[in-house]
Parts: sequence; structure tokens; C-alpha cells
Amino acid sequence: MDPEKKPVEVYAEKGETKLPEASAEELKALASAYAKYLAEHDIKPGEPTFTDSLPVIDIPEEPQVSVPADEPEELKEADTAEESKAEETPAAKVAAETPEKQKRKKAKIKASRGDARKMFAAAELSQEQIAALAAELEKTGKKPGFMARAIDTHDILQFKADNSVKNAWQNFVIAAHRLTSTYRQSRRVIGIALLLIGILAAVILAIFDKYTVYEYAYNGKTLGYVSNQEDVTDVLDIAGTMLTENSSGNTEIRFTANQNVTFNLVDSRGKSIDDADTAINKLVYMTDIETEAFGVYDGDDLAAVVKSNEDAEELLAMAKQGLSVPDKGMSLVSADFSNQLDIRPVNVLLTSVQSNHDAYTLMTEGGKMEIYHIVEEGETPETLSQSFSVEQENIFDEYNSDVATEIMQGDMVCIHKEVEPVSVKMVETGRMRETIEYDTIKKESDKYYKGDTYTKQEGVDGIQIFEGTITKIGGNIARRDARSIEKIREKKDKIILIGTAERPKTAPTGTYAMPIDHYTLSSNFGYRWGRLHAGIDMAAPTGTPIYASDGGTVTRAGWYSGYGLCVDIDHGNGRETRYGHCSKILVNVGDQVYQGQVVSLVGNTGHSFGSHLHFEIHRNGTPINPRPILGI
Repeated sequence: MDPEKKPVEVYAEKGETKLPEASAEELKALASAYAKYLAEHDIKPGEPTFTDSLPVIDIPEEPQVSVPADEPEELKEADTAEESKAEETPAAKVAAETPEKQKRKKAKIKASRGDARKMFAAAELSQEQIAALAAELEKTGKKPGFMARAIDTHDILQFKADNSVKNAWQNFVIAAHRLTSTYRQSRRVIGIALLLIGILAAVILAIFDKYTVYEYAYNGKTLGYVSNQEDVTDVLDIAGTMLTENSSGNTEIRFTANQNVTFNLVDSRGKSIDDADTAINKLVYMTDIETEAFGVYDGDDLAAVVKSNEDAEELLAMAKQGLSVPDKGMSLVSADFSNQLDIRPVNVLLTSVQSNHDAYTLMTEGGKMEIYHIVEEGETPETLSQSFSVEQENIFDEYNSDVATEIMQGDMVCIHKEVEPVSVKMVETGRMRETIEYDTIKKESDKYYKGDTYTKQEGVDGIQIFEGTITKIGGNIARRDARSIEKIREKKDKIILIGTAERPKTAPTGTYAMPIDHYTLSSNFGYRWGRLHAGIDMAAPTGTPIYASDGGTVTRAGWYSGYGLCVDIDHGNGRETRYGHCSKILVNVGDQVYQGQVVSLVGNTGHSFGSHLHFEIHRNGTPINPRPILGI
């Protein structure tokens, strides 16, 4: 037996004749425990279970065993006193007991074991069954006292844990007591310290309040500084109303504190402080004010931006009605947008919000629009590209000059948007007059020079009466279900002949070249001295070459009234050029000349007051101004 473990006294109640009540399962469990005890102490069933020497049960803590009620109180007190004197070792404890006490213990143990035998008998366990249980327990238990030692170990650990908790609680109570005592002794010192801290905090707050102001900003853009936030928040509604009126009511402007209008405490040094009136003016006269508008999306493609959801719904109704007009004589069966059109909120600058009239024109006819937007937190060129359904190269900086490759919160961007007209699918039925458009047919002909065309037959549209049902998508006929068709006039196609013959060098080109290389414009086309000056005067030295402005046939080559020596060239199709005041003529009537050929030289003949070329262009006999034709 472990010398560290204490012997436990076992008592038995006296004068009990009635067996304790127990079920069959409890009796079997008790029999197993009793058989184990016999096996541990090497006692055979039927032999006496105790001797004159008191057995010691090896458990860590004494069980609390009640003393028989009829035992004198003086004996109980004597037992308690003697037990308290013998705690050193089991041997010392046994030696300290009086013979009278040892007799009482033996009697108690014998009575308890007798009760156990009676219980085994009540459970109808024979001596052979008890022996068998003992043998089985010996076989399965492996080692006598195993369960007892496990129980001992548990009890020891539990005892230590209880002691730890008790000691911790005691330490806590002691510390709390000491802290309370210290507080009571030092509360005057603590009170003074708190007072000083309060005074210091008040001084710091006063200094902080004096040298700090509120910076107010709209969508991250700083507008100014105020002493109190109320100087701005109290006028936000007024500023929104004024700005809405200034924008012709195209959209309602709302300023909301701590949302699009934010505040931040900053150092007041070097800052100009605004009053409420100044804050209103700064808000009202902002040019880059942003508002929440509503975009009309054709699928994922932004088609228009208007001020409110109601305006967007009205715009959709207008667009559907405008694009669903049936032909004369037909009645509308059904009409709806070809794609799903949605209304979504979108943040844009006030100047980007469209009137319903402009938005209607854009949605029904298509076109271009520019949308200004202030970059919000988390937005990138990629997300803006998706939100506004444009390519990233169509997102420009605030100056609308360079592509915005890098953007930050608060930056302004300009988005270029190409809008396609929305499409409506409509079904109409009835009887109507239809125009059958003629076709244009082009044919080649060697009778005409390359580059020249000739209309052989003009086109004429056909006419017919259609009765039935027509389905249109985007204004184009997608399906025709005719009940009857009555021809009124057949169409006649237009026929155009395209020249394939090689053009000779002298053939007219239909264009006009400069008739002289170096000149000074000395007189313009128009009226002077009461009569028309039918050409332009190009001053140049006598003998300067004069070129044919286009190919053609010479119809005049000689003296012609006030023009002096003069050359006229017919270029066909009613076109003619004239070259006057020449000093020498180098062609004859009937000659075929080409564009750029020298036909005469500059002179001062006829009614002329200096060496120059008088140049005219005639169309169907009427002179026209040569300057825009020549590009001078």
C-alpha cells in the first residue's frame, strides 16, 4: 500500500435489521464490487472477511461515514479528537486508537459485510457464483486495485483543482480589499488629479476650437472654410433651389450634408473664413455641379440622359409613339421596342442633362453626345467604359483634349458617346398606295471617254395599291402579307452609261487649270465704272506664256474689239474660256488644244493700261467669277 495514502475507517450502522432496497441490476453491481474486493484481498468466498488486524482501504480521502444514532455523544467527540491526532501515517493512526474504538470499528465493518452477504443472498447468488465472479474479475482486471487507483488519481486531481480555485479566490479577495483600502486612502489625490485633467482638457479644447475650421467640399472638391458646419448645412436647401432655377429647371439639384457635401476639420491658419451668404454663392455658381440624373438604356447602350425617372418614362412613351406611325390608309395593330429599354440612375454634370426634346431627337434619329462626369470612389476607365457603354479611348480628360488613361476620385472626365436610334417593331394592316422605287442601272459604253458618264434613261417610280398586313422593324419592312395588289404604274429604271474610251490629250477634262504661272492680281471680277468687268486681270511681264485652262477647240484666234489680240477655247458642255490683251497668238481657229498647252503670250493690246492677261470663264454664254474656280 502506498504510504502517502491514508487508511479509511469503515463504519456500520447498528440495530438495522431491514435490508436496503435495491433492484436486481444494483444487486449485481454490488456483487461484482464485492467479488473484486475478495480478489484484491485474497479472500475466498465463505471465509471471514476481517481479522483482529484492521484492514486499510487504499483511497485518497476519507469518506464521511455516519455514526449510529444510538452511539453516545461523548464517544463521537472522543473519536473525532483521536482522529485529529493521528494524521501523520496509517501506522501512527492505528496505534493511536484505543482498544475500545478498534472494537467498535470491527463491529461496524462486520455489520456492513453481513449486510452485503444478506444482499447477495437476496440476489440469489450462491458461493460458487461469487467465486466465479471473483475469478472473472481477476482475469479481466489484469491488476488488483486498478479501478481503485484510477479513482484515487481522479480524487487527488479534483482535490488539487478545488484548492487552486479556492486559493485564487482568496487572492482576489485580498487584492480587492487592498485596492479598496488604497482608493479610500488616495481618493483625495485622485480627485485633485481628475480636476487637473479636466482643466487641461478644457484648455486643449479651447485652443483646438480657436485654431481649427471646417473645410467644406462638394464631391471631394474643396469650396471654402467656415467656422461652424451650420453656416453651410442651414443653406443647402436654399442653394439647391436657386441652382435648380438657374439651370432652367432641367433637373432638380439637391445638396445633402455628409453625402455630396462633406466637412473636414483643418488648421485655420492662412484660411479665409466664409459666411453663410458666401457659401450659398459658391454652391450656386459652381460650373462643375454634378447631379443624379436618369439614363435611358437600349440594352446596355446609353441612349439619353434626362433629369428624372418620370421624364425618362415620358421620353420612352414619346419615342414609341413617334416611331410607330402607320402608313396612310393603314391602322396600327401593335408596336413595341425591338430591344429592352431600361431606366437607370446615372451621375453626370448638370450641363450633361438633356431636355426631353433633345433626348427625343437623339433617340429617334441618333447622333453624338458628350457626357461630363466626376469620378467616384472605386471607378476606373474600365468601369466607366461599362457604365456608359463606350470604348476606353472615348473617355477624355476634363479639358476634352486627351484620353484619360489614369483617373482618381474627384477628377472630371468627358465621355464621347455615339448614339444609334432606337428601333420599334410595329404591325399595321389595311389598304394603302405604295411607291415602287426605280433602280439605277449602270452600263459601260465606248462612245464616251473614261471618267465621263451619260444618262441614257431617267428613272420613274412605280405605283401600286397594297392591301394586307405589314411588319416593320426600325422603319424597314420585315414581312408583307398581301391580300391583294393592284398595279397603277410600272417602274422605269434609270440607265447611266459609263465611258470606257481612252481620252485624247486634247479632250476636255471638266476642270480648270491656272492659265499663267507668275502674276499679280490687278483687277477682280464684277462691276466697275458702271459696267461688268467679266473676268480677272493677272499682271505679268510681256511675253509671259499663257496656257489653255482645259482641253478643247480654238474658236477665236485674232483681234477682238477692246480685247486686242484674243483667244477663245470651247471645252464642250457649254463651257468656254477667253484670253485677252495678248502680245502674240500661237494657235489657229479649229485647232485642238490640250490642258496646259501654250496658246499665246502676255501683252498690252486693245483697251489695256499695262501688260496683263484678261481671263474669263463662260458657262452657257454667261461669264462667271474665275477666282473660286481657280482657287485664288
